[in-house]
Amino acid sequence: MDYRKLFKEIDQGNWQGVYLFFGEEQYIKQQALNKTIEAMVDPSLKDLNYAQIDGTDVDLDTIINACETLPFMADKRLVVVKDLSILNGRSDDNIDEDRFLEYIKKMSETTCLILYCRNGLDKRKKIYKYINKTGKAFEFNHLMGRDLYTWINQTVEHQGKKISYNAIGYLVDRVGNDLNDISNELKKLISYVGPSREIDIKAIDQIVTPTLEQSIFQLVDAIGEKRSSQALMVLGNLINDGGQAAFPILAMIARQFRLILQCKEYREKGYNQNIIATKLNQRPFVIKKCLSQARNFTIEQLKKGLELCLQADYHIKTGKIQDSMALELIIIKMCNF
Repeated sequence: MDYRKLFKEIDQGNWQGVYLFFGEEQYIKQQALNKTIEAMVDPSLKDLNYAQIDGTDVDLDTIINACETLPFMADKRLVVVKDLSILNGRSDDNIDEDRFLEYIKKMSETTCLILYCRNGLDKRKKIYKYINKTGKAFEFNHLMGRDLYTWINQTVEHQGKKISYNAIGYLVDRVGNDLNDISNELKKLISYVGPSREIDIKAIDQIVTPTLEQSIFQLVDAIGEKRSSQALMVLGNLINDGGQAAFPILAMIARQFRLILQCKEYREKGYNQNIIATKLNQRPFVIKKCLSQARNFTIEQLKKGLELCLQADYHIKTGKIQDSMALELIIIKMCNF
């Protein structure tokens, strides 16, 4: 179920049974958990009516005992189990999945159980299928497009500032769409602009350092558009200002060209963005960017780019060329495809 419906349920207060929180967007997932705790648990009785359990090393009886404890001076008791090992596909001798599932089905109405997954989830598990069938499995995906822009704009407005549509796009290009990262950068930007009301592109340039992944996107964009001077400038910023070593950058360039090639081949077979993301086990945001970049290259050019990366890797390791010089030569050659 879409997690946006979850916030409505939180406000309505009609909590019962077992819930599953999972997905890659950690910021909103944690917000949802915080709001749930706030809505369900009286702070003065939290020690009695709330339990949080580490699910990476726990036996089933411990979970059941926590769920069987009756609430004190309240209608509900909230139990949160984080990162239950059997949900991410790892075997666990301490948890019998069939027994746990049978318990969940008959769990006391005075208990609300939340299974909270910070990392992966195996959707083949019986517990996931059951909770999903009851409509209480909530997947938290990274915000995209209009939803992401709206979230950033509203966050800035709540702090009494404003930011233009173009500035939001510029910020996302530098940081990506992980809300933890964006939130941290917005806090710095809001502090930086001070009395000024607007966060503009100039402020973003001053404060926000692009992630390595985003810089590689920019680098490949410049290569695809045959802007060698821009590509070399991005490379220089990574090495000189960002302190990145040349060899990991080469690995990231090769990885990016491999992803673009795979995306292009899948798209030509008729697959859409979501299916490609699943097949390549990548975030939709990454696949969207790769599909956009794929328009700048032919399949032959992408294969040639990968070949150049492999040659550079060999020449660097055998001492035939300096690593930064090898990267510059790759960029020049690719821009002259």
